[in-house]
Amino acid sequence: MVLLDTNFLIVALSGKKPYSEFLKKLIKTKQLVLSVIVVAEFLAGASDEEERAFNSLLRKFGAVPIDLEISQMAALYRKKYSKLKRKVYLPDCLIGATCRINGYELATFDRGGYPMKDLKMGVELSR
Repeated sequence: MVLLDTNFLIVALSGKKPYSEFLKKLIKTKQLVLSVIVVAEFLAGASDEEERAFNSLLRKFGAVPIDLEISQMAALYRKKYSKLKRKVYLPDCLIGATCRINGYELATFDRGGYPMKDLKMGVELSR
């Protein structure tokens, strides 16, 4: 299962290859995962057309909620990297914790935003 970060999702939904092809493969094989954080980030900047397309994905795949376990792990990530003077945003910590706890791979163009060593970053598509 692969969770798409917002930046990756935006590019994939824009139709840019190979990212759009990768998204189609995830949909076809039912390997796509969406986080409630990605849902909020995407919809906040989506056009009406993008919102319709995205809502179609949501109806089919739903979104992984943030529970107490994910919240606690995200807080640990944020605390750890703040102490190391690394700028890590809480939404990215929540996405990272969602992946870690559920065993998902993460597809993102912002690897620097996810310094967590225990994440599966197996998707190797560069921009």
